[in-house]
Amino acid sequence: MDYSNEIKKFFKGEVSSDITSLALASHDASVFEVRPSLVVAPKDTFDLKNLVAFVAKKKRAGDSISLTARSAGTDMSGGPLTESIVVNFLPHFNKMKSVSGMAAVAEPGVYYRDFEKETLKQGLLMPSYPASRDICTIGGMVANNSGGEKTLVYGKIEKYVRKIKMVLADGEEYEFRALHIRELEVVRQRKDLFGTIHQKMFELVMANYDRIKEAKPNVSKNSAGYYLWNVYDKDTGIFDLTKLIVGSQGTLGLITETTFS
Repeated sequence: MDYSNEIKKFFKGEVSSDITSLALASHDASVFEVRPSLVVAPKDTFDLKNLVAFVAKKKRAGDSISLTARSAGTDMSGGPLTESIVVNFLPHFNKMKSVSGMAAVAEPGVYYRDFEKETLKQGLLMPSYPASRDICTIGGMVANNSGGEKTLVYGKIEKYVRKIKMVLADGEEYEFRALHIRELEVVRQRKDLFGTIHQKMFELVMANYDRIKEAKPNVSKNSAGYYLWNVYDKDTGIFDLTKLIVGSQGTLGLITETTFS
């Protein structure tokens, strides 16, 4: 089904269904090829929120429709490929928000090469860059929990993520960060999707705490994603859903901004 005309009614960014656009979005750096039905490039967060709300409404009506994030398309596992709608972050979500002190804030469409230029001006380097450092983007690095030549010494991208802003299935943008157990108690009382997610995830982790910890792979580098064992630490009292989001291949929401330090 072609949703182009409906989306154009509320969307400020580009909506493309031409042969060239679909062909370009059919490939990443893997051997796979999947042709999407539509490629959209949100102009801003309002575009993204409206788009998610639109898709959620269509899904409730029984339509087979989904959103798949894409930036540089350097993933080697088919992550940004879909038969439905590709959300291209490269054209408009490509801003370095800030680099100050020991922190850097960037949108998902920022190329790592540009990110590094700005951090190096402050004498800083994020060492979790992959081999594709010159052509990959920040969004892909977070989605894949990227690592490379310095990973064994300095760790993967998860070690450097402090905050993630993300649009969830309800069409609202939320900021995820590490919460002390006292802060978590407040968040769990919220009646929105953000509060519900924290409540259900806390219940899940607590009910299976020992089994989850025991299931952590004893490897030097794990790129599988969904790191439940890193979400909550009883000793420190820190609950951090960014540990689950990083490496989840964009399946949990659409990232709009990440803070690193």
